[in-house]
Amino acid sequence: MTASFSAVLRAIGVAEDELPNVGQLPGDPGSGAGRNPGLLGRLQLPSLSREQLRWLKPGPKRISAIVLLGGILYFGIIGRNRYQVTSDFIVRLPQAPNSVTPSLLGTVLAGPTMLGSLEDGRFLAVYLTSPEVMKRVFVKLEPEVSYARAGFDPFAGMPTPANFDQKLAFFRRQVTVVPQDLTGVIQMTTTGLKADTAYKLNRLLLDEAENFLNTSNQNISRNQQRFAEQELDVARQRLAKAQLDLASFNDAQGDVNPEARAAATSSYITALETRLVDLQVEEGRLRRQFLDPSSPEVIYVTDQIIELKNQIEEERSKLVGPDAMNFNQLLNQSRNLTTEVAFAEASVKAAQLAADNSRLESQRQLKFLVLLSNPEVPAMQSLDWRWKGFLSMVGLILVGWGMASFVLGITRRQ
Repeated sequence: MTASFSAVLRAIGVAEDELPNVGQLPGDPGSGAGRNPGLLGRLQLPSLSREQLRWLKPGPKRISAIVLLGGILYFGIIGRNRYQVTSDFIVRLPQAPNSVTPSLLGTVLAGPTMLGSLEDGRFLAVYLTSPEVMKRVFVKLEPEVSYARAGFDPFAGMPTPANFDQKLAFFRRQVTVVPQDLTGVIQMTTTGLKADTAYKLNRLLLDEAENFLNTSNQNISRNQQRFAEQELDVARQRLAKAQLDLASFNDAQGDVNPEARAAATSSYITALETRLVDLQVEEGRLRRQFLDPSSPEVIYVTDQIIELKNQIEEERSKLVGPDAMNFNQLLNQSRNLTTEVAFAEASVKAAQLAADNSRLESQRQLKFLVLLSNPEVPAMQSLDWRWKGFLSMVGLILVGWGMASFVLGITRRQ
C-alpha cells in the first residue's frame, strides 16, 4: 500500500517529506504506538499498477485530446449563437457617359465602369469601420445590452467595462465589407449575438454608407460651385474696376474716345498737307505766269502756304509734342485700359460658363447606392464560425504536434 502511494507521489512529482504532518502507516517500521498515524494513515488508496500510473503523467497525446475535447465542447455546446446578415449593393452614377454602352439594367444603373463602384467600395470599407461610424451606430444599438456577455461563453460579447479601443476593435470584428473585383458589387456582412441586432447593425451601416455618398458628393459639388462663383465674382469686380478706370481716364481727358480723336486729328493734318501741296503747285504756276514774285497774286498764295505750314506744325505738335495733348501717351493709356476691359469681359464670360458647367456636372456626377439584395432578419444561427474555429484549432494542434515531434526527434538523436 505504501509502495503504491509512493509511486503515485513520484508520478505527480511530490516527495513524501514535503507533505505536512504526514505519519507512517500502521505496521511500518519505526512507527510508534502513540504516534498520530497522520495523512498516510488516514488515506485508504487502492493499489495502482504501472500502466494505470502512466495515465497520470501528462503527454502530447493527452494534451491534444484535452484541447480537442475542449474545442468540441466550446464550438459545439458552450459557444453562444452568432447571427449574420448580408447585403449586396453597388454605387452608380445617375447617367452613363456617351462612350459607355448601357447595361441590361438600363441607363439608370449604367456607370462608366465597375472600377468606380470598386473604388467607392474600398472607401466605404474604411469609412464603415471608422471610429466616427462606431460612435453613431453604438449609440443606437446600446452594445452594453445587445452585445453583453452572458452564459458560460467567456469569449462572446464585449467586455464590461470596455474602453474606446476595445469597443472599436470589437465593432470592427462585427463588420465585414468586401468589394467584388470582377463585378464591383460591395458585400457587407454584420454579426450579432441576436438576430435583430445583426439586422439593425446592417441597416444602420447601409444608412451610413448612403449618407456618406450623399454628403461627400454634396460637399465636393458645393465646394466646386462655391469656387466657381468666387471666381465669377472676382472677374466681375475686375471688369467693374477696368471700366471705372477707363471712364475716369476719358473724363480726365475730356473725350469719350481719345483714339477716335487722334484719328480725326491725323485725318485733318492729312487734309491740310494735301491742301498745302495744291497751293505749292499753284504758287509755282503763278511764279511762272508773273515774272515779278512780289505781285499780289503770288504773295497771296505764298502767304496761304506759310499759314498752312504753321497750322500743320501746330496740329502735329498736338499729336506728338511734349505738351498736354501728347496723343501717343494718351493712346497707349487708352489702349491699355481698353484691353483690360476686354480681358475682364472675357474672364467674366469664362467664369460664368465654368460656374454653369460646374453646377450641371455636379448634378450629373451625383452617386447613389443601389441595393441588390436587401438585408433580412436571420431565422437560423450562423454555423460558419463554429466549424471554422474548430478546423482552425485542429490545424493548430497538427502544427504543434508536428513541431513537437520534430524537436523531440532532434533531441533524441543528440
